[in-house]
Amino acid sequence: MTHPEGKCIKGHRCLKERMADTIIFGVSAASLMGFILVALATVVVAKGTHLFIRRLLDEHLGHVNSKAIARLYQYVVLAVGFYLGFWEVLGLDMTALLASLGILGLGVALASQQVMMNAFSGILMSIIKPVKIDEWIEVSGLPVTGIGRVKDINLMNTVLKDLDGRILYVPNSVMVNNKVINYSRAGFVAIRIPVWLRSIKDFERIKNTVLEVADQDPMILPHVGEEEQRKISKVFEMKGIRRYLEKKVDMSIFSPTVIIKDMQREKVLVDIKIWIRDISRRDQIVTGYLDALCTRFNQEGIEFGDD
Repeated sequence: MTHPEGKCIKGHRCLKERMADTIIFGVSAASLMGFILVALATVVVAKGTHLFIRRLLDEHLGHVNSKAIARLYQYVVLAVGFYLGFWEVLGLDMTALLASLGILGLGVALASQQVMMNAFSGILMSIIKPVKIDEWIEVSGLPVTGIGRVKDINLMNTVLKDLDGRILYVPNSVMVNNKVINYSRAGFVAIRIPVWLRSIKDFERIKNTVLEVADQDPMILPHVGEEEQRKISKVFEMKGIRRYLEKKVDMSIFSPTVIIKDMQREKVLVDIKIWIRDISRRDQIVTGYLDALCTRFNQEGIEFGDD
């Protein structure tokens, strides 16, 4: 309670004085309140910056590029805001604070280290752009992600949707520190299909049969259907694809091949390599091809070997 003139009534302390005297982990309540206000303001400004840049650049640079630039600016605003909050408002010596917290401080430090690694990796990915939204990728390491489509890239993780419809949240530090296979930027993918045969006495006939069945499939290169041919033409027009291909591409380099991989007493293992464009339909294409090959082998009297 205060006097109308602004002086504290005897026996009572002003709220301002009480907050100044209250210490929490070595920080006054007033400073802590100031930090909370700065943090909230930082989040609001960062979000506003993100929305403003999106609206400004969406039409000029496209959805994917404008989103990446907007997030980069958003991260910068967050970094500057929290820097001011911790060091200017709170005036914290982080080393002394963590030491005073003891075991809890050690846990916070370890957790913060992982968070900072993911955040730094997110900023790095927004600059070098190893993957983009809607690209098909696969991340090595454990656990194995399998093939997935990039649905979102934020500060902490990359969101994938795999072929089974599952949503995977991959920490950005994993994306940066492990091998990432980008199928979309490759344009075309080779699929190897191991097949056991009973005998290869007439290997040329077997080889020709395998190649003929592949040529008849509208999804297997180089002899594809009209619709697939139009999509392939668009692939060659993409700058990211042309970077990794020769100036003039001979489609014969995508012709299927058949080689002998192993020979045992009663069976022979051959390796069939085919090329496809749409990695998301890999299982469907391989299943259709093997079904057609099985039918053709039965007609030709060619027997599969035991597994």
